[in-house]
Amino acid sequence: MIRYALALFSLTLAAADGPYTSTGFLKIPAEVKLGPMSAVEVDKKGNVYVLHRGEPPLIAFDKSGNYKGGFGKGQFKVAHGLRADPDGNVWTTDNGLHVLRKFSPSGQVLATLGEEGVGKNGEKHFRAPDDVVFASNGDMYVADSGNGRIVRLDKNGKFVSQFGKKGKATGEFATAHGLAIDKKNRIYVADRGNKRVQVFSPAGEFLAEWTGFGNPFGMLVVGKQLIVSEGDINRMFHFDLNSGKIVSEWGDEKMLQLPHLMSVDKKGNLYVAEVNGKRVQIFRRKS
Repeated sequence: MIRYALALFSLTLAAADGPYTSTGFLKIPAEVKLGPMSAVEVDKKGNVYVLHRGEPPLIAFDKSGNYKGGFGKGQFKVAHGLRADPDGNVWTTDNGLHVLRKFSPSGQVLATLGEEGVGKNGEKHFRAPDDVVFASNGDMYVADSGNGRIVRLDKNGKFVSQFGKKGKATGEFATAHGLAIDKKNRIYVADRGNKRVQVFSPAGEFLAEWTGFGNPFGMLVVGKQLIVSEGDINRMFHFDLNSGKIVSEWGDEKMLQLPHLMSVDKKGNLYVAEVNGKRVQIFRRKS
């Protein structure tokens, strides 16, 4: 097998890098026809999965950055969200075909939720789903952006409940674009278009609204902070989970090219999928 290591060089960055330092980019082999980079996920074993709008759309690397192969060719219309569940299976959202797919680590399709090409409301359909996160009990929360709602499913994909609708009021969404979840199973929704993050209990009760930074794209809970990517201005914001206040911000157009969905590994390295950059940049936490 040809080995593709992580880029060994370190970028020379200004103070805009804040609490992180870039260590370079995930090395994508030439055989992959790259499209806009939508999402990246690091599973519990350190395997790295990348979802992009090229072919093959879902590509995998081991914990050392060696390319393992790609899958999902011809199965996506608008690849968007990517998460690994507690069992190591890989879930994707396709907001063009209105479905979620569950892949085994080797690329076998294990389940499809929703109906391909049919965007509807209701318990068995989605309309442009963007993201998914997993609660501690295995339940899934889906950002069903086209319907302006968050859908809760059990670990088998059965409908449990929903909350939200299209709008600007509290508990409503312009676009439920990204999700994050903390150790208390609180749900964070990137309400892109309304320029805010909304926070909910596991049952969907509204808890808080955080603003003052622009449009949220991707989100990730890291320790006691929520990291939010702002793709319009190529900047990252860190919120304190308890107070909802911005404690750090970093990045600019020289460093990031439309940062989108993110992941973190066991060492605390931050992986950022950049839509316009067609790349995954890796950041090391400063000591």
